[in-house]
Amino acid sequence: MIISGSDMGLAPRRDVQVTDTLAVKVAAVKRCLQIKCGTVATLGLQLLKREKSTMAGRYYFSEADDDLAWLLGHQPNDMMSAYDFLFNLIYLKEMTGNAYVFPLYEGGAITQLILLSPNSVTEDKMLKTVEIHDTVNNIYTRCKRDDLIIIRNMSMDGGYTGISTLAFAANTIGISYKTDEQQKEMFTPGSMLRGFITGDSSAQQGFGRLQDNQLKDVSKQVRTAIQSGYWLNYLPGTMKYVPTGITAADMQLLESKKFTVAEICRFFDVPPERVFQDTSTNYKGSENSQTIFLTSTLMPMLKQIENEFTNKLIPRSLSKKYRIKFNLDNYYQSDMTSKADYYQKMVQSGAMTPNEVREQEGRMPVKGGDEVFISCNVAPITSGKISGDPQGPTPLPSKNDE
Repeated sequence: MIISGSDMGLAPRRDVQVTDTLAVKVAAVKRCLQIKCGTVATLGLQLLKREKSTMAGRYYFSEADDDLAWLLGHQPNDMMSAYDFLFNLIYLKEMTGNAYVFPLYEGGAITQLILLSPNSVTEDKMLKTVEIHDTVNNIYTRCKRDDLIIIRNMSMDGGYTGISTLAFAANTIGISYKTDEQQKEMFTPGSMLRGFITGDSSAQQGFGRLQDNQLKDVSKQVRTAIQSGYWLNYLPGTMKYVPTGITAADMQLLESKKFTVAEICRFFDVPPERVFQDTSTNYKGSENSQTIFLTSTLMPMLKQIENEFTNKLIPRSLSKKYRIKFNLDNYYQSDMTSKADYYQKMVQSGAMTPNEVREQEGRMPVKGGDEVFISCNVAPITSGKISGDPQGPTPLPSKNDE
């Protein structure tokens, strides 16, 4: 796939041709994709079912256990695990603009979620249909657009067709790639030596003065010797080598690389420190960056995927009973001290039981660990602990008592 300015309705440029294969050769692009795709894949999708509590008759959502839950959380199809499925889903969204998932039904029950290969889907906006010609997954059919799960990137036609991030960042990625090529040329054996080979102007005309074609031949021989890695080379007595030194463009190479890394991070909505960019930050700043990355970059994507999967896989009649959500518990991987403080506050506030904490840590439950605890530092104002009376404060007389 070749991306140019004309793909976005801009004037075409001959010097901007960025393919997906070329883009991932740029370290910042590869790292940004790894961060976004890997983070979403690590969270994982869950099928939640609405349950009614035996206490106080309240409702809550717990993880379901059926075929769709297995497909979402373990193995969507015969070729991919749940991690690979979500990783490549986000990758296709970023690199091609549109990711398509084909739900395969057998006997009225869903059996597979197949991620269609790139450029295998043709959409008809007027008829709201899609034609699938996927030679990789062996799927050839025409169906309604609502029968497919479609995850689109940013669109410029009202949400019908997504545009890849490569199209927006083509110029920046092209500059970064050319910068890497320039750096490669600089560090090729012998290529740092730049200059001119000239004859001795003091020699007698017609006898010692070298002709232009002789200079070209000698220059070619010296260039070949330099590129081969030889440190010492021979020049005839009537010739001399005049080096030009490092150009200003070479000296600005490092600054150019820093600039393009920051620009690529802006296009992919990834904090620069996540791609190992040199930024002076402390632990608190890194923690804040983690939260900002979740709220500003990941949450819109997660919400988009949750809505699309829920709308396409759960009938409207069951929409109040089931929902598809990402598990955000895997995102907050902090140090042991912060984790212990978090668990302590959750248990003291009655939000979690000790056995629920042990389950999160992969430990066996203990006897009495299902009991809910709460700190005694606070209590209702009508509690006997506040009034000093174990039976509680005396209630105010009502109008009927009068």
